[in-house]
Amino acid sequence: MTGEKLYSDGPYLDHMEGSTLPGLVKRAFYFFLPVVSVIVLAGILSFFATLSDTQVEAAVFTTEEGAGAGEQATASLGNMLLFVIPAILGSFLIVAVIRMGKKRLLKNFFRAALSVATGIILAFFLFKLIEALFQRVWYVLHVTQPFEMEIYTVHDLYNGGTYLMFLIAGLLFGYAAGSIVLSRGFTRKERNYALITISAFMGAFMAVILPTWTVIFLLLALAIWDIYAVFKGPIKDMVEMDMQGNLMARFDPLGDDSQDFPFDHLTYDAGSWQLGIGDLVFYSVLGAHSLYYSTIYIADHGWWMMPFFFIPVLIAILIGFAYTIYRLTRAEGSGILPGLPIPMFLGVGVFILMMVIAKWAI
Repeated sequence: MTGEKLYSDGPYLDHMEGSTLPGLVKRAFYFFLPVVSVIVLAGILSFFATLSDTQVEAAVFTTEEGAGAGEQATASLGNMLLFVIPAILGSFLIVAVIRMGKKRLLKNFFRAALSVATGIILAFFLFKLIEALFQRVWYVLHVTQPFEMEIYTVHDLYNGGTYLMFLIAGLLFGYAAGSIVLSRGFTRKERNYALITISAFMGAFMAVILPTWTVIFLLLALAIWDIYAVFKGPIKDMVEMDMQGNLMARFDPLGDDSQDFPFDHLTYDAGSWQLGIGDLVFYSVLGAHSLYYSTIYIADHGWWMMPFFFIPVLIAILIGFAYTIYRLTRAEGSGILPGLPIPMFLGVGVFILMMVIAKWAI
């Protein structure tokens, strides 16, 4: 889901109490917690994927090894469009479905989509974890010291029944997490935790399966689209309908018997501001992919290459996030700003800079 939003119900900084150093540290910790949590969790998942001997790449447009920069850029742009165009069309479709009064259909679709997507992704990472633990982890990571171990094959470890077990467990987990997010019988904190978990799984999955330049072009394109969607496009329309009370249910204990779709449940709610699921997902995509990308340098330069990429990108995203929230919470009354542009422009810029340094200066 793209084009998510940052909400504000007023000047957030004015609600902060106390000015002691411990108080400031505590507030800063909780302020950055959702973004740091989703990026770190996605990074851990993507790191486990590097331990697996089986690598998956979702790229329709590919190039031959040794292809020039122009050919690689063209292929990456093609792959990016395959993600961005459906996302844009889907945003307009959501608005059309709401205007037709089919909100229950929309709610059921999102519940099913979150359940299936999270379930399949969890099954994918369970497979990766088992393969990493028992198959060829040490050869993949290029451990230089002698290490004796017995090499097992996939068929030695499990059969088709285990794949099915992973999928069933993943779908059950996905349905539970999706229900926590979309149902009205859970607290704000419980929904926030579930939302971070789902976002981290989605972000890690995209970080692992997408080629690097596709990730870069995709995040930049989504940041640009986010600007239009929030100020002129479908997200502006949805927020306006939300404020008019056309989306929210007055009384809906579990969220299953109302024609209204709880869009506010698809945002991390910090009280005075809200961060959309799309923002969380794509923050985690960039952070996790920077960690995933760094592993190609481990063999030649060592483990320090992981924080070399990950830490600067994480800091850049946090700076962009903090500045966006600052601008948002300085506004008078209720406000809305796109959550992707500043963090993504800063984060992608730092990531490219670290790529250049790693290639030419190290």
